[in-house]
Amino acid sequence: MKHKFVIIGASILVVIALVSGCLDKTGGSDATGNIDYSTPQTNNEGGISITVSYLAGITDATAFEIEVTAHQDYNDDFGKNSFLRGAGGKKYQPLSYEGSRGHHAEGILRFPKIDDTRFELVIQDVAGVEERVFTW
Repeated sequence: MKHKFVIIGASILVVIALVSGCLDKTGGSDATGNIDYSTPQTNNEGGISITVSYLAGITDATAFEIEVTAHQDYNDDFGKNSFLRGAGGKKYQPLSYEGSRGHHAEGILRFPKIDDTRFELVIQDVAGVEERVFTW
């Protein structure tokens, strides 16, 4: 009988671990598929931390706040090394990047306004990382 409870308990833990792993891979989605646009996303690859926040309050563009912490030189031209990928795979080039650059860059990256509810911001070639993908 005790052995049966151990197996059931272990099975429950495996299911919880699998569900948690799936949630991590959905980017800005929760278990029900609802998209959480308000939570910033961070990528720490290549020794450079890039945090991106979707700015839902900007109505004339699809816009993101970019914050970088770096202790090395990197390609900080977000107006040229980024693109937005819509739900259907269409790519949009930035309209502008307004803000600071360098080791503690901070600014707003704007794209044409899209109506897709799911999209990805892709930042390329920063500190040897081919693509950093932020998914909503």
